[in-house]
Amino acid sequence: MKISIRAIALLLLFGYANLGWGYPWDQDMVDQPIAKPQRTPAPAGPNSIPIEGGETMPSPTTDQGMDEAKDAAAAIPNPIPATAESLATGEYLYQMNCLVCHGKEGQGDGPVGQKFVTKSPVDLHEDYTQDQADGQLFFTLTRGRALMPFYRDALSVEERWHVINYVKNEFGKK
Repeated sequence: MKISIRAIALLLLFGYANLGWGYPWDQDMVDQPIAKPQRTPAPAGPNSIPIEGGETMPSPTTDQGMDEAKDAAAAIPNPIPATAESLATGEYLYQMNCLVCHGKEGQGDGPVGQKFVTKSPVDLHEDYTQDQADGQLFFTLTRGRALMPFYRDALSVEERWHVINYVKNEFGKK
């Protein structure tokens, strides 16, 4: 029986490989370096919002706690003066974030707000909103209330104050 060199080479290659050598590609997935974006901290980008340690307001867990924290927030002063620049920034941010529920005129009749079944969004002209201290509105934007979601991740601290300036000036009593 005559065995060709090709057959011997194949026998050696596959025969010995099965005895423990393994193919070079067998361990590629095991031996590769772990490069997952979650494992390496990326530098914070401009206008980024911190997810740890960025907010100093308490996070109440009960309705009573929310009410107490909102009342306490009345003492927080608005650090951003209501200048023309602040109002323009606030208007832009309102249109991007608030208009869908509160509407263009702030009456709670935005396209998403009209879909609410249980309760309409707050009319920003009402005394309920306009009589609140800026700090209380800041608390509401930061922590949310009832059906309103929180905006602490969508708007920076400064941007929330610009929105408050706009809401108070645009929809306040004239």
